[in-house]
Amino acid sequence: MSALPHSFDDASPGEPFGIGRFIDLLHRTIGLDAESIGTNAVSRAVRERYNLWRERHGGTLDDYHRDLTQDPARMQELIEAVVVPETWFFRDPEAFGALARLARVRLHERPGKPVRVLSAPCSTGEEAYSIAMSLIEAGIAPERFTIDAIDVSERALSIARRAHYGRNAFRGRSLGYRERHFRVADGGWQLDPAIAQSVRFSQANLLHLDAHAFERFDFVLCRNVLIYFDRETQCAVLRALDGLLAEGGTLFVGPAETGLLMREGLCSANIPLAFAFHRPERESANVFSGAWPGAPVVTPSLPAMPALKSAFVLPAWASAPLVRTAPVAAKPIETMPAKHEQTGTLEQARELADAGQLDAAANAARAFLNAHPSNADAYYLLGVIADARGEKQESRAHYRRALYLDPAHREALAHLAACLTLDGDEGAARLLLARAGRATGSTR
Repeated sequence: MSALPHSFDDASPGEPFGIGRFIDLLHRTIGLDAESIGTNAVSRAVRERYNLWRERHGGTLDDYHRDLTQDPARMQELIEAVVVPETWFFRDPEAFGALARLARVRLHERPGKPVRVLSAPCSTGEEAYSIAMSLIEAGIAPERFTIDAIDVSERALSIARRAHYGRNAFRGRSLGYRERHFRVADGGWQLDPAIAQSVRFSQANLLHLDAHAFERFDFVLCRNVLIYFDRETQCAVLRALDGLLAEGGTLFVGPAETGLLMREGLCSANIPLAFAFHRPERESANVFSGAWPGAPVVTPSLPAMPALKSAFVLPAWASAPLVRTAPVAAKPIETMPAKHEQTGTLEQARELADAGQLDAAANAARAFLNAHPSNADAYYLLGVIADARGEKQESRAHYRRALYLDPAHREALAHLAACLTLDGDEGAARLLLARAGRATGSTR
């Protein structure tokens, strides 16, 4: 066997002792798919940690790899170097509004039993604290809910427990919550202790969650992390989360992860822009077959969208009305608005897509296009269906066709922006997001 490289620079990524074995180790430990953040980013993190380790201990890259496998503290140092937190308060704000409404319903259905929420991973705490603020502002007393927040990064958890944040944690234009729940302190903002104390933080690895260590949760938020896993790991994490979800519970994911959950057989909760899902009801009576009781569905304005991998918006069928099963009296053609006369078949296509019948939905959308070849909504729906199937090129072509027909189609703009970001073309994605903002009067 050839001599091991003493310097990381001498290790070729394609050789047995290059970056590949560290990528494999990170994949086994935290499930990271290196391609999701770029192998160069992983390489830089390993290089940094190896050079620091070598200054203290000496030895080869092989020695460092062996040390990682034998010393959990050393492995944690590498994890901290790879995991870079990127979050902010009320990211995708409709999700928090939906959670608060659903929590009120849950409390009404089960009086005396607190609502349980899990934020996993919680990063530096902004998501978990956003949950707490949303529940309290919805009139739910702190003793009527519990929030557990877990993350693999101790560094992120230490920031979360401190509950002191800088300007980057507050994004968008709606910052009234900061005035209500924070005070200016030490060049930043300190969260109200009453909010901070309502969240319990602990270290845990999504790949090794013990469902028996927790009481089941009514709501689980696992947002914008599944996109960093390969398909096998995504399925493993979803199985673990399913084991933590109470009967009738709701799972919230990131905007770019909705297609994954549809492919795995979960059902949309039909709340626009909330990215909320539930498992199919096993009994014949499906309590989730329509809108949640007591949870009014609103059509919000376009939220502030980051130029990151999570720029998708909820598919248009999420708020589509149920298809009528009884005949409707025909209106005279001269009094029927053009938009109205086009919606019947397209609504059926959306309903089929929402039910997971993607082939039938695509056929219905194409049949509609045969009669209405210039309808941007139909092409957008075909794009979302292609996304759910994992058909990358087809989805992008449909979104572009929708934008050719309607340059201000905000959903197509947002979805195509997310696709371009995943392709690494963040410059073009930012331009599309800016157009989406202008399409709804946003100044972002």
